[in-house]
Amino acid sequence: MGQGMPGGESVGDGYSAGDENGIEAQRYADLAAARLLYRPADAEQHLRQALSIGASVLPAEQLARLSSQLVMVISGQPGRELELAVAAMNAAARWEPISDADAVHLSFVAARALHRAGRDEAAVAVFEPPIMAGKTPYPAAEMAVVRGQYAQSLRRLGRFRAAAQQFAEGARLVREDPSRVELRADLIWAAAIALDNCDEDAQALVAYLRAARLWGTLGRVGARARCLRSAAWAQRWSLGADADDRPWLTTMGALLAELEQLAVTAPSTEIANELVHTRSQLADMRQDDDDQRGRSTPPAHRPG
Repeated sequence: MGQGMPGGESVGDGYSAGDENGIEAQRYADLAAARLLYRPADAEQHLRQALSIGASVLPAEQLARLSSQLVMVISGQPGRELELAVAAMNAAARWEPISDADAVHLSFVAARALHRAGRDEAAVAVFEPPIMAGKTPYPAAEMAVVRGQYAQSLRRLGRFRAAAQQFAEGARLVREDPSRVELRADLIWAAAIALDNCDEDAQALVAYLRAARLWGTLGRVGARARCLRSAAWAQRWSLGADADDRPWLTTMGALLAELEQLAVTAPSTEIANELVHTRSQLADMRQDDDDQRGRSTPPAHRPG
Protein backbone atom coordinates (compact mmCIF):
# COMPACT_ATOMS: atom_id res chain seq x y z
CA MET A 1 0.00 0.00 0.00
CA GLY A 2 1.21 3.51 -0.68
CA GLN A 3 2.20 5.75 2.20
CA GLY A 4 0.09 8.77 3.08
CA MET A 5 1.44 12.07 1.69
CA PRO A 6 1.02 15.60 3.07
CA GLY A 7 -1.71 17.59 1.35
CA GLY A 8 -3.60 14.67 -0.15
CA GLU A 9 -5.32 11.38 0.54
CA SER A 10 -3.14 8.29 0.01
CA VAL A 11 -3.82 6.28 -3.14
CA GLY A 12 -2.10 3.39 -4.86
CA ASP A 13 1.40 3.57 -6.40
CA GLY A 14 2.50 6.33 -4.03
CA TYR A 15 0.37 9.11 -5.59
CA SER A 16 -1.82 11.48 -3.59
CA ALA A 17 -5.39 12.11 -4.73
CA GLY A 18 -4.26 15.53 -5.90
CA ASP A 19 -1.44 14.04 -7.95
CA GLU A 20 -3.78 11.52 -9.53
CA ASN A 21 -6.34 14.21 -10.37
CA GLY A 22 -3.66 16.36 -11.92
CA ILE A 23 -2.43 13.47 -14.07
CA GLU A 24 -5.98 12.63 -15.15
CA ALA A 25 -6.78 16.26 -15.91
CA GLN A 26 -3.62 16.58 -18.00
CA ARG A 27 -4.55 13.42 -19.90
CA TYR A 28 -7.91 14.95 -20.84
CA ALA A 29 -6.21 18.22 -21.76
CA ASP A 30 -3.85 16.37 -24.11
CA LEU A 31 -6.76 14.47 -25.67
CA ALA A 32 -8.56 17.78 -26.22
CA ALA A 33 -5.50 19.41 -27.80
CA ALA A 34 -5.28 16.60 -30.36
CA ARG A 35 -8.93 17.09 -31.35
CA LEU A 36 -9.41 20.89 -31.28
CA LEU A 37 -9.42 21.36 -35.05
CA TYR A 38 -10.86 18.10 -36.31
CA ARG A 39 -13.24 16.75 -33.66
CA PRO A 40 -14.54 19.79 -31.76
CA ALA A 41 -17.34 17.95 -29.97
CA ASP A 42 -14.87 15.46 -28.52
CA ALA A 43 -12.44 18.27 -27.70
CA GLU A 44 -15.17 20.12 -25.82
CA GLN A 45 -16.03 17.05 -23.75
CA HIS A 46 -12.38 16.46 -22.86
CA LEU A 47 -11.84 20.12 -21.97
CA ARG A 48 -14.81 20.10 -19.64
CA GLN A 49 -13.47 16.95 -17.99
CA ALA A 50 -10.00 18.46 -17.62
CA LEU A 51 -11.41 21.65 -16.09
CA SER A 52 -13.67 19.75 -13.72
CA ILE A 53 -11.05 17.27 -12.50
CA GLY A 54 -8.20 19.76 -12.48
CA ALA A 55 -10.02 22.74 -10.96
CA SER A 56 -8.19 22.51 -7.64
CA VAL A 57 -4.91 20.96 -8.74
CA LEU A 58 -3.80 22.42 -12.09
CA PRO A 59 -1.86 25.71 -12.18
CA ALA A 60 -4.02 28.83 -12.58
CA GLU A 61 -2.57 29.75 -15.98
CA GLN A 62 -3.15 26.25 -17.34
CA LEU A 63 -6.77 26.37 -16.20
CA ALA A 64 -7.12 29.76 -17.87
CA ARG A 65 -5.69 28.41 -21.14
CA LEU A 66 -7.97 25.37 -21.05
CA SER A 67 -10.93 27.72 -20.47
CA SER A 68 -9.90 29.77 -23.51
CA GLN A 69 -9.72 26.60 -25.59
CA LEU A 70 -13.25 25.73 -24.50
CA VAL A 71 -14.41 29.17 -25.63
CA MET A 72 -12.74 28.64 -29.00
CA VAL A 73 -14.38 25.25 -29.50
CA ILE A 74 -17.87 26.51 -28.62
CA SER A 75 -17.50 29.66 -30.74
CA GLY A 76 -17.10 27.52 -33.83
CA GLN A 77 -20.53 25.95 -33.33
CA PRO A 78 -23.49 28.11 -34.45
CA GLY A 79 -26.52 28.50 -32.22
CA ARG A 80 -24.72 28.20 -28.90
CA GLU A 81 -24.45 31.85 -28.00
CA LEU A 82 -25.60 31.54 -24.39
CA GLU A 83 -23.24 28.64 -23.70
CA LEU A 84 -20.46 30.63 -25.34
CA ALA A 85 -21.22 33.61 -23.10
CA VAL A 86 -21.04 31.47 -19.95
CA ALA A 87 -17.77 29.85 -21.05
CA ALA A 88 -16.24 33.21 -21.96
CA MET A 89 -17.20 34.80 -18.64
CA ASN A 90 -15.68 31.86 -16.76
CA ALA A 91 -12.51 32.14 -18.83
CA ALA A 92 -12.36 35.91 -18.26
CA ALA A 93 -12.56 35.35 -14.51
CA ARG A 94 -9.67 32.90 -14.67
CA TRP A 95 -7.53 35.28 -16.74
CA GLU A 96 -8.27 38.38 -14.67
CA PRO A 97 -5.43 37.92 -12.12
CA ILE A 98 -3.04 36.76 -14.87
CA SER A 99 -3.61 38.89 -17.98
CA ASP A 100 -5.90 41.93 -18.17
CA ALA A 101 -5.81 41.89 -21.99
CA ASP A 102 -7.05 38.29 -22.14
CA ALA A 103 -9.70 38.95 -19.51
CA VAL A 104 -11.03 41.99 -21.41
CA HIS A 105 -11.04 40.11 -24.73
CA LEU A 106 -13.05 37.26 -23.22
CA SER A 107 -15.47 39.69 -21.58
CA PHE A 108 -16.14 41.16 -25.02
CA VAL A 109 -16.60 37.66 -26.46
CA ALA A 110 -19.26 37.06 -23.80
CA ALA A 111 -20.94 40.44 -24.34
CA ARG A 112 -21.10 40.00 -28.10
CA ALA A 113 -22.54 36.49 -27.73
CA LEU A 114 -25.24 37.85 -25.40
CA HIS A 115 -25.94 40.65 -27.88
CA ARG A 116 -26.37 38.16 -30.73
CA ALA A 117 -28.66 36.07 -28.54
CA GLY A 118 -30.90 39.09 -27.91
CA ARG A 119 -30.05 39.19 -24.19
CA ASP A 120 -29.54 42.95 -24.35
CA GLU A 121 -29.71 43.77 -20.65
CA ALA A 122 -27.07 41.15 -19.85
CA ALA A 123 -25.00 42.21 -22.87
CA VAL A 124 -24.96 45.84 -21.77
CA ALA A 125 -23.92 44.83 -18.25
CA VAL A 126 -20.91 42.98 -19.67
CA PHE A 127 -20.02 45.51 -22.40
CA GLU A 128 -20.18 48.51 -20.09
CA PRO A 129 -17.28 48.04 -17.60
CA PRO A 130 -14.43 47.59 -20.13
CA ILE A 131 -15.81 50.20 -22.53
CA MET A 132 -16.33 52.80 -19.81
CA ALA A 133 -12.82 52.03 -18.53
CA GLY A 134 -11.41 52.75 -21.99
CA LYS A 135 -10.18 49.20 -22.60
CA THR A 136 -9.32 48.69 -26.29
CA PRO A 137 -8.01 45.16 -26.92
CA TYR A 138 -8.69 45.32 -30.68
CA PRO A 139 -7.71 47.53 -33.62
CA ALA A 140 -9.83 50.64 -34.19
CA ALA A 141 -12.10 49.07 -36.83
CA GLU A 142 -12.94 46.08 -34.62
CA MET A 143 -13.56 48.35 -31.65
CA ALA A 144 -15.92 50.38 -33.84
CA VAL A 145 -17.91 47.19 -34.50
CA VAL A 146 -17.91 46.37 -30.77
CA ARG A 147 -19.17 49.89 -29.96
CA GLY A 148 -21.87 49.46 -32.57
CA GLN A 149 -23.07 46.20 -31.04
CA TYR A 150 -23.08 47.75 -27.58
CA ALA A 151 -25.09 50.66 -28.99
CA GLN A 152 -27.60 48.32 -30.66
CA SER A 153 -28.29 46.63 -27.34
CA LEU A 154 -28.65 50.05 -25.66
CA ARG A 155 -31.08 51.14 -28.37
CA ARG A 156 -33.20 48.00 -27.98
CA LEU A 157 -33.43 48.79 -24.25
CA GLY A 158 -34.72 52.29 -25.08
CA ARG A 159 -31.49 54.04 -23.99
CA PHE A 160 -31.37 56.17 -27.12
CA ARG A 161 -29.00 58.92 -26.00
CA ALA A 162 -26.43 56.44 -24.71
CA ALA A 163 -26.82 54.45 -27.93
CA ALA A 164 -26.26 57.56 -30.05
CA GLN A 165 -23.06 58.32 -28.13
CA GLN A 166 -21.70 54.83 -28.71
CA PHE A 167 -22.62 54.81 -32.42
CA ALA A 168 -20.90 58.19 -32.80
CA GLU A 169 -17.80 57.02 -30.95
CA GLY A 170 -17.62 53.94 -33.16
CA ALA A 171 -17.79 56.16 -36.25
CA ARG A 172 -15.05 58.41 -34.84
CA LEU A 173 -12.72 55.44 -34.49
CA VAL A 174 -12.75 54.82 -38.26
CA ARG A 175 -13.06 58.37 -39.57
CA GLU A 176 -9.52 58.35 -41.01
CA ASP A 177 -9.75 54.84 -42.48
CA PRO A 178 -10.65 54.95 -46.21
CA SER A 179 -11.35 51.22 -46.21
CA ARG A 180 -14.09 51.60 -43.57
CA VAL A 181 -16.30 54.28 -45.11
CA GLU A 182 -19.29 51.93 -45.24
CA LEU A 183 -18.93 51.05 -41.55
CA ARG A 184 -18.61 54.73 -40.65
CA ALA A 185 -21.68 55.66 -42.70
CA ASP A 186 -23.70 52.88 -41.11
CA LEU A 187 -22.71 53.94 -37.58
CA ILE A 188 -23.46 57.62 -38.22
CA TRP A 189 -26.84 56.70 -39.70
CA ALA A 190 -27.60 54.58 -36.64
CA ALA A 191 -26.57 57.49 -34.39
CA ALA A 192 -28.94 59.76 -36.31
CA ILE A 193 -31.86 57.37 -35.83
CA ALA A 194 -31.11 57.09 -32.10
CA LEU A 195 -30.99 60.90 -31.80
CA ASP A 196 -34.25 61.12 -33.74
CA ASN A 197 -35.83 58.76 -31.22
CA CYS A 198 -35.04 61.12 -28.36
CA ASP A 199 -36.19 64.23 -30.29
CA GLU A 200 -32.71 65.68 -30.78
CA ASP A 201 -33.70 67.10 -34.17
CA ALA A 202 -30.71 69.38 -34.71
CA GLN A 203 -28.13 66.70 -33.90
CA ALA A 204 -30.05 64.08 -35.85
CA LEU A 205 -30.12 66.39 -38.88
CA VAL A 206 -26.33 66.82 -38.83
CA ALA A 207 -25.84 63.06 -38.56
CA TYR A 208 -28.34 62.25 -41.34
CA LEU A 209 -26.64 64.70 -43.71
CA ARG A 210 -23.18 63.37 -42.86
CA ALA A 211 -24.31 59.77 -43.44
CA ALA A 212 -25.98 60.77 -46.72
CA ARG A 213 -22.75 62.36 -47.92
CA LEU A 214 -20.78 59.20 -47.12
CA TRP A 215 -23.34 56.94 -48.79
CA GLY A 216 -23.04 59.18 -51.84
CA THR A 217 -19.28 58.60 -52.05
CA LEU A 218 -20.00 54.86 -52.08
CA GLY A 219 -22.68 55.11 -54.76
CA ARG A 220 -25.32 53.76 -52.37
CA VAL A 221 -28.36 55.51 -53.82
CA GLY A 222 -31.02 53.93 -51.61
CA ALA A 223 -29.23 54.54 -48.32
CA ARG A 224 -28.40 58.11 -49.34
CA ALA A 225 -32.01 58.81 -50.31
CA ARG A 226 -33.36 57.43 -47.04
CA CYS A 227 -30.92 59.55 -45.02
CA LEU A 228 -31.83 62.69 -46.97
CA ARG A 229 -35.56 62.09 -46.52
CA SER A 230 -35.01 61.61 -42.79
CA ALA A 231 -32.93 64.80 -42.75
CA ALA A 232 -35.79 66.65 -44.40
CA TRP A 233 -38.24 65.39 -41.77
CA ALA A 234 -35.84 66.54 -39.05
CA GLN A 235 -35.71 69.96 -40.70
CA ARG A 236 -39.48 69.97 -41.02
CA TRP A 237 -40.18 69.34 -37.34
CA SER A 238 -37.36 71.42 -35.89
CA LEU A 239 -38.82 74.62 -37.35
CA GLY A 240 -42.32 74.51 -35.88
CA ALA A 241 -45.62 75.39 -37.45
CA ASP A 242 -45.15 79.13 -37.89
CA ALA A 243 -41.72 79.19 -39.54
CA ASP A 244 -41.59 80.82 -42.95
CA ASP A 245 -38.32 79.16 -43.89
CA ARG A 246 -38.71 75.67 -45.35
CA PRO A 247 -35.26 74.07 -45.78
CA TRP A 248 -36.91 70.65 -45.99
CA LEU A 249 -38.33 71.69 -49.35
CA THR A 250 -34.82 72.47 -50.57
CA THR A 251 -33.51 69.11 -49.30
CA MET A 252 -36.34 67.14 -50.86
CA GLY A 253 -36.21 69.13 -54.08
CA ALA A 254 -32.49 68.47 -54.48
CA LEU A 255 -32.98 64.76 -53.76
CA LEU A 256 -35.85 64.55 -56.24
CA ALA A 257 -33.73 66.23 -58.94
CA GLU A 258 -30.82 63.89 -58.21
CA LEU A 259 -33.01 60.79 -58.49
CA GLU A 260 -34.73 62.03 -61.65
CA GLN A 261 -31.33 62.57 -63.26
CA LEU A 262 -30.21 59.08 -62.25
CA ALA A 263 -33.45 57.63 -63.61
CA VAL A 264 -32.38 58.97 -67.02
CA THR A 265 -28.65 58.22 -66.91
CA ALA A 266 -28.60 54.97 -64.88
CA PRO A 267 -32.15 53.62 -64.57
CA SER A 268 -32.80 50.80 -62.11
CA THR A 269 -35.58 49.35 -60.01
CA GLU A 270 -33.97 50.81 -56.88
CA ILE A 271 -33.92 54.32 -58.30
CA ALA A 272 -37.52 53.99 -59.48
CA ASN A 273 -38.59 52.89 -56.00
CA GLU A 274 -36.70 55.74 -54.33
CA LEU A 275 -38.38 58.21 -56.67
CA VAL A 276 -41.79 56.88 -55.65
CA HIS A 277 -40.95 57.15 -51.94
CA THR A 278 -39.48 60.63 -52.31
CA ARG A 279 -42.46 62.00 -54.24
CA SER A 280 -44.89 60.42 -51.79
CA GLN A 281 -43.10 61.78 -48.73
CA LEU A 282 -42.72 65.23 -50.24
CA ALA A 283 -46.48 65.28 -50.72
CA ASP A 284 -46.91 64.14 -47.09
CA MET A 285 -44.59 66.88 -45.89
CA ARG A 286 -46.52 69.54 -47.77
CA GLN A 287 -49.79 68.24 -46.35
CA ASP A 288 -48.37 68.01 -42.82
CA ASP A 289 -46.99 71.53 -43.15
CA ASP A 290 -50.48 72.76 -43.85
CA ASP A 291 -52.09 70.56 -41.19
CA GLN A 292 -49.63 71.38 -38.43
CA ARG A 293 -50.65 75.01 -38.40
CA GLY A 294 -53.77 73.77 -36.66
CA ARG A 295 -51.97 71.52 -34.16
CA SER A 296 -48.79 71.59 -32.10
CA THR A 297 -47.72 67.91 -31.96
CA PRO A 298 -45.85 66.18 -34.82
CA PRO A 299 -46.72 62.59 -35.68
CA ALA A 300 -44.95 59.90 -33.66
CA HIS A 301 -43.32 58.27 -36.71
CA ARG A 302 -41.16 60.00 -39.27
CA PRO A 303 -40.71 58.05 -42.49
CA GLY A 304 -37.25 57.56 -43.95
